[in-house]
Amino acid sequence: MKKIISYLRSYAAIDHKPAYIATLILFAALGVYAYYGIDTFRDMRYSWRSSNNLFLYFGLVYGIPMFGSYLIYSIFYKDFKLWKDPGFLLLGIFAIAVFTFRSCSHLVTDGMYYAMSGWKHQLFWYRNFQGLLRGLFVMIPIAVYWFFVHRKEQPLYGFTKKDFDLRPYFMMLLLMLPLIVIASLNADFLGQYPRAGNWGLEHFSLENRADWKYFGLFEFIYGLDFISIEFFFRGFLVLAFVRYAGPHVILPMAVFYVFIHFGKPLGETISSFFGGTLLGIISYYGRSILGGIIVHMGIAWLMEIGALVSKLHW
Repeated sequence: MKKIISYLRSYAAIDHKPAYIATLILFAALGVYAYYGIDTFRDMRYSWRSSNNLFLYFGLVYGIPMFGSYLIYSIFYKDFKLWKDPGFLLLGIFAIAVFTFRSCSHLVTDGMYYAMSGWKHQLFWYRNFQGLLRGLFVMIPIAVYWFFVHRKEQPLYGFTKKDFDLRPYFMMLLLMLPLIVIASLNADFLGQYPRAGNWGLEHFSLENRADWKYFGLFEFIYGLDFISIEFFFRGFLVLAFVRYAGPHVILPMAVFYVFIHFGKPLGETISSFFGGTLLGIISYYGRSILGGIIVHMGIAWLMEIGALVSKLHW
């Protein structure tokens, strides 16, 4: 844990303007209120689910925190040069487009569902293929960008084992365990977890041993999705943007990260800001996202286990 503590101290030592941080948190809070407190914004997402308007919806949902956070940074630090840099503007638009396409990927992959007509457990297999492709829709374009732009400057946005130590991250998971146990007793949490119910497993039984292989495959692919999430947020949004704002790229990334949690339990959405900031600090100073992958994937699986145990018990 000494290394992580040293990262936190280094981050705390930079020039943080309290008014900037407060404004950024308020900005994120207003976004959370708009989604969870105003039915129109939340319902729009679902009413447009099968429409090309969904691209516009997510483009705004991701574009507002992306450029809004950097605008707040520019105002408080009087750093407007990045807005004159076409590299920053194009990179920001590219980031928004990549994650918007990920969020709308079902509009592209829905044809697979009908192609699987007649398959046993059709919805389950479709969800698994969709989950894999959704991650690739993020990783492939960013990997191509890295290859042509940053390949000679750094490893693939945090995919490096240099000076990497596993132990602190497993300790972090151990510290999170009591909170996950408490959350697993909450009705709001159990309404969302385990996530297997959204993957066509509604009619499978946890008491039937033959069905456990399906739950196992789901959990494996579900876990893989967090590799692309860490790669995008703690890798790409931190290590590709660092040239424009140094360590100040961390908080805009964390605000963007909050907005992708819309639709999750409110507590999870709020806590994502703090978790995203912590993992961003680790990736910025450690130049590795492997620890973030372990923590993120570990928490996701612990939440699944907690929800399964809770539902089986009751």
